[in-house]
Amino acid sequence: MSKKIKDENGNVYVQKKPFYKKVWFWLLVVIVVICAGGALGGGDGSKSSDSSSAASSKKSNDADKTISENAEFRKKFDAIKVGDLMNHGDGGDALADVEKSLGKPSTTSTTNDQGVKVKDYIWTKGNVSINVQFNDDKVVSKDIDGFKFARKTKMNLDGFNGIADGATYSDIVAKFGEPDGLDEMLVSGEKTVTAIWLTGTKGGTVTLQFTNDALTSKTQSGLKN
Repeated sequence: MSKKIKDENGNVYVQKKPFYKKVWFWLLVVIVVICAGGALGGGDGSKSSDSSSAASSKKSNDADKTISENAEFRKKFDAIKVGDLMNHGDGGDALADVEKSLGKPSTTSTTNDQGVKVKDYIWTKGNVSINVQFNDDKVVSKDIDGFKFARKTKMNLDGFNGIADGATYSDIVAKFGEPDGLDEMLVSGEKTVTAIWLTGTKGGTVTLQFTNDALTSKTQSGLKN
């Protein structure tokens, strides 16, 4: 609203309200502030999104790398040949060959197995551990634990109950996939394999024992249909 002012000579002047006191000016200021805040907020959101995406990508790449390394570790374990404990490891791989494949062991120790002095060598990669026993620097047993296969087929209670005594190791593997844990040894010509499957059911495990490739015992824990 304008204001009239009269001077000492009786002249009348109209004093207009300064522009910064007018309503349209402050409306314009509010609009500018809102737009600027939105632009800044959008920029922060973009940076946050980019950072989250990069972290997720790195995590995924690290997981893929671990899976690949563990799979290679498992292949090297499977390739190790076991010799006869009672014949000084005859037919088993030499220590030098195993070290060439797996590298230097993480830990070593010496024990007696069925009256025979053996050396235990352990290799680890992440949560996976390979334990190989040697007699006269020849492999006489091997086992792996901490490994977990990604498999589609999950062994349930019905599947477990359907496993017949005398079933071969290869038949079980063909039906349910490779075991996650495996222990193999050869004594006086008798091969014993203890295999463990993590079934995908929370806490569910299946343990099968084979003698000369025929199932001799089976146990399960936590299986459901």
